[in-house]
Amino acid sequence: MDADSPSQIVLCFDAQVYRLAAVKKAAYRFGDRCFAEILANVDGRIEVRLTPKSKTSALDLLEGEFRNEVLDQDLRESVAEETERVRNLLLAQAFSQVSLTDHAGESGDYRNDPLGIASSQVR
Repeated sequence: MDADSPSQIVLCFDAQVYRLAAVKKAAYRFGDRCFAEILANVDGRIEVRLTPKSKTSALDLLEGEFRNEVLDQDLRESVAEETERVRNLLLAQAFSQVSLTDHAGESGDYRNDPLGIASSQVR
């Protein structure tokens, strides 16, 4: 960068669109490339100041990649929220001594094949 070019990028995100946690995770992922300062403004915006660690970093590329990373992290948060119940059920089943969903399989004897598994096998 030359002396006239900016050494910092200031980005703003609408807190009604993006979660603060997503912005923080994106900043953490960019920790090897830049320093990040995150400010939550009273007007409902999240301000991020990125300062590249290398003077050869292209600021416009850094900005675009950071915006994409915030979107990615926010979508990950949404998916985690939407699948929480299923994930908790799977974890409970994995650590349970009994089946939480298959009562016939719990009480059946494998020699009697209560679920009809043997007859469903293609030979």
